Amino acid sequence: MSESHKKTTILLIRHGETEWNRGKVFRGTRDVPLNENGLRQASLLASALKARRVNAAYTSPLQRARQTAEAAMRGRDVAITVEPRLTDFCYGEWEGLQEAEVARRWPREHALWLTRPEQVRPPGGGTLCEVSEAAFGAMEELAARHGGETVALFAHRVVNKLLVLAALGLGVERFPFVRLDNASVSELERTAAGYVLCLLNDTAHLRGDDAEPLSQDF
Repeated sequence: MSESHKKTTILLIRHGETEWNRGKVFRGTRDVPLNENGLRQASLLASALKARRVNAAYTSPLQRARQTAEAAMRGRDVAITVEPRLTDFCYGEWEGLQEAEVARRWPREHALWLTRPEQVRPPGGGTLCEVSEAAFGAMEELAARHGGETVALFAHRVVNKLLVLAALGLGVERFPFVRLDNASVSELERTAAGYVLCLLNDTAHLRGDDAEPLSQDF
């Protein structure tokens, strides 16, 4: 069996918490760092991944994902490679604004974002379909490159949700029905027959500590 057809394990890891998560501020392509709680969450990821073999790690260029990757991979002889196609969704003019302000200024678009987000392009921003196509293309390439290995992808709420949906052959319209918390771990297996979802939104490593995830999906 060729390397590209061996089972590949993909770990989808969302970055730790930022102040903009806590304040319900749209982040997107803004380069927001982890807050103190997010740094703690990232360090706890290292313990959660300790028993796992990880052969390669790729991260979004944004520092909240890079900081998470660096903390989670600390102590391993694994290079962390920046993959631009894992960059977060571009919210355009919504970036840097609290959700309540966006709802006030763009009531129709915001309401649609909550129910049919695949139909929304924020002013000056992108679409979920564009992000899905780019990110899934990257994941497919990496799965083929690392056949038979385990690959960690450090990215964002939107990106990782879209990757789960695309892997399972579900439409982007199912986006509101997947939840992925800060510093969560999800697991996919890429087999010759397609992707298998093995784990979704695992945050057990955060519980019982002072880095409990936020109760909101934002």
